[in-house]
Amino acid sequence: MLDRMHLGAPVLAAWNEAVARVAAESSVPAIASALGRVLEVVLEFDALFVAILYRHAPPAVLFSSGPTEPPLPYQDGPYLLDPFYYHYLRGGTDGGYRLVDLAPVGFQRSEYFSGYYRHLDVGDEIGLLIDSSPQSCAHLALTRRRESVKFTRRDCEWLRAAAPVVRDAIRRMAKVSVVPDQNTRAFHESLRRSFQSFGSSILSEREQQVAHLLLRGNCAKSVARILEISPDTARNHSKRIYRKLSVTSQSELLALFFQALEQVESGHEGDPLARLGGFNMTQLGYSRPPPCGRTLAPSVWFAGRGDD
Repeated sequence: MLDRMHLGAPVLAAWNEAVARVAAESSVPAIASALGRVLEVVLEFDALFVAILYRHAPPAVLFSSGPTEPPLPYQDGPYLLDPFYYHYLRGGTDGGYRLVDLAPVGFQRSEYFSGYYRHLDVGDEIGLLIDSSPQSCAHLALTRRRESVKFTRRDCEWLRAAAPVVRDAIRRMAKVSVVPDQNTRAFHESLRRSFQSFGSSILSEREQQVAHLLLRGNCAKSVARILEISPDTARNHSKRIYRKLSVTSQSELLALFFQALEQVESGHEGDPLARLGGFNMTQLGYSRPPPCGRTLAPSVWFAGRGDD
């Protein structure tokens, strides 16, 4: 690990040289790569992700140095469940955060993390949120692989200290990126409504609330705390949700949600499950239900799409 307690002249020189390279670049990939080299002076990480988050449009992913995304890309729906995006959407303050600071309790043991994050070989994440306008926010995320040590609060302090350089770099990247048009805004609104309406044709209002929390990675205890109900009541709601939706686990619920999102088009109204036309687990890639007591492997959350 880097010894950053006392930054000497060589480290300062490396920092200044890296910052100068950021200022000299003009294309999005070159700026992002140079920015990564700046952050490597004070932080250890394995992958870099840069995006612009919008309140009324899907995120614009500017750069990603990590593994190839699952067939359902971040900006086509999974962003709705991202703790960093949710924090921004709820009006949270900008700054540097560890994933554990924003995510529900037990999130790193949740089905969403086990599937989507681990597909990207992410063991932990640290992120910087920087307000760029009333309707958008710059987002930089650094990730470490599963076998790596977790990010610390000290790492957050170093990331926050780099915010001025990050802000300027992302501003320049955004200038040459695509600005959301009316079609992408309409698509985001359809996705947002689909999330809010997920299961509405089958579940009660309370069951919908529980389903939304389960999709965001909350465990039964966390659901109980948020809704101010007992853990047993939360578990009973979960069982009824699974039974009504013909799924047997939280991972199958998430698989069904992502499958439903794939059916959403601009202008869609109502429960996206209705678009599946009598959904069942065979449509999710199974010829028979999984054995009792087993959850689905993360790769089949995007079943039928050829994941390894």
